Amino acid sequence: MRRGHRGARSTKRARKIVLLSAATLAFACGLAPQAGADSAGTVHFVRAADSAFDTFTASPAQPEQAWLRDHMWRMIVWSPYFDQRTSWYPQGWMYRDAYAIYKNSPLVAQHPEWILKDGAGNNLYIPWGCSSGTCPQYAGDISNPAFRHHWIEEVRAGLAHGYRGLFVDDVNMEERTGDGQENEVPPLVAGGLLSAGSWRADMAQFVAEVRAALPGIEIVHNAIWFANSGAGTSDPSIRREVESADYINLERGVNDSGLTGGNGRWSVSAFFAYIDSLHALGRGAVLEGGATDARGMEYNLASYLLVSNGNDAVSGGGQTPSSWWPGWEVNLGAATDARHGFGSLLRRDFTGGIALVNPPGAATQTVALPTAMRDVAGELVQSVTLPAASGAVLHAAGTGATTAVLGEGPTAAVTQTTLQTTVIGHRRRAHRRGHDRHRAAHGAHAASHRARRAGVMTRVSGSVRLAPHGTVQVTIDRRAGHRWVAAKRLSLQLNAAGRFSHVVRLRSGRNYRLLASYLGASGYRPSSSGYHLLVLRRR
Repeated sequence: MRRGHRGARSTKRARKIVLLSAATLAFACGLAPQAGADSAGTVHFVRAADSAFDTFTASPAQPEQAWLRDHMWRMIVWSPYFDQRTSWYPQGWMYRDAYAIYKNSPLVAQHPEWILKDGAGNNLYIPWGCSSGTCPQYAGDISNPAFRHHWIEEVRAGLAHGYRGLFVDDVNMEERTGDGQENEVPPLVAGGLLSAGSWRADMAQFVAEVRAALPGIEIVHNAIWFANSGAGTSDPSIRREVESADYINLERGVNDSGLTGGNGRWSVSAFFAYIDSLHALGRGAVLEGGATDARGMEYNLASYLLVSNGNDAVSGGGQTPSSWWPGWEVNLGAATDARHGFGSLLRRDFTGGIALVNPPGAATQTVALPTAMRDVAGELVQSVTLPAASGAVLHAAGTGATTAVLGEGPTAAVTQTTLQTTVIGHRRRAHRRGHDRHRAAHGAHAASHRARRAGVMTRVSGSVRLAPHGTVQVTIDRRAGHRWVAAKRLSLQLNAAGRFSHVVRLRSGRNYRLLASYLGASGYRPSSSGYHLLVLRRR
């Protein structure tokens, strides 16, 4: 998944304070997020299960398989490595590049005519990953019917292993061919240089044939949203390309440093308008954010919530079962309006909360809330501060009256949450981990080797004084160098005695901290246990 991006511009302005309308926010806060699974406030998380993720897909036990199914709405996966894993994870999108002919492929010798050439007859490459005057992928001739037919038949055979869909990389509606130095060089076709319009028409024809050949299969295009000077679906070829897919993947999402504020060609507003055009054609968008930090992920998530119609998806970098950002668990329910301007911010209201975005280059905004809400970490907040290129996802503290946060009324009982941990035994489980699977190897997966990982079964339990029902969220962070990173998040129900308990598997030789937060219930105030330190020594 590749594409270029433009450098970002930023400005500094004076800090401003914005006060949310108490009436409209009270409506947003007061209702519980009870919408259906495909409401606009539902988070559909997507991850590329590349070789770095093999430790979680090689030979997971049933609980780990269930975790992946529950948390990964879709995964981008590679054949043949994943062919035998679709039985426990059938939601995979099988990866295939639109026009790559890998240098070690037998097609190089069998069909040299399928490789695009420059005016001197030299083979052209897809300009990515190049070094020392060469690149891993030749550029295939998408105008050649034989090449297209071969491509479709190979894909059809791979999908037969039980994949949910097909992820097609480099569906570039702008010509992307080059020499071994990553310099863009136009190909010579039928004795003349291929025009930009002809390239778009050829790509549109190709993907239309793919769509016709694979009915009932989800198809995702990794495409350039600003192709043909931002013409979008007003260009007939681009429209045909979009209509040949179910989803359009947008690399980096709003984390792309080339996006700006305002309403220009490279603005976040133009980016959102392109997504609106996809929705108008009945297609969804995948905001493939590249950020690995909490601020960047929340910016991409808030932007996703601004545009989502319930048929979109979102992602962030570095997310694994052992390092999972809690923001992906948020569900704001049904949207009560479309995104709209709110001062210099963008805002959207839901039955279970709100999403706010401050575009790139804007002044820092401090938003004062008329009543407390919960941020993505589950903390009660009275205000949020949004620098440029950032967002906030805020949700109601629970069910109750529409004019107050759940459990915050003057007659609500004061609760006290306690937390304990008990090590109950060690467990060892074999894992298989594959070596690097580079795309230049045409998706082949090298032989794997075995590693051993020790599991410490630990009971997490506690109580909430005076509360006979409600939900307790337990966050588990592990120590990584000089900082804490998210490891697990549990959502536990209280029994009639006000107690909760759950057994988790943690890693030996690690330091953890745990926090239990009672979310409150009608007549009962929220409370928190404070952090509990757990040191698991290596056995």
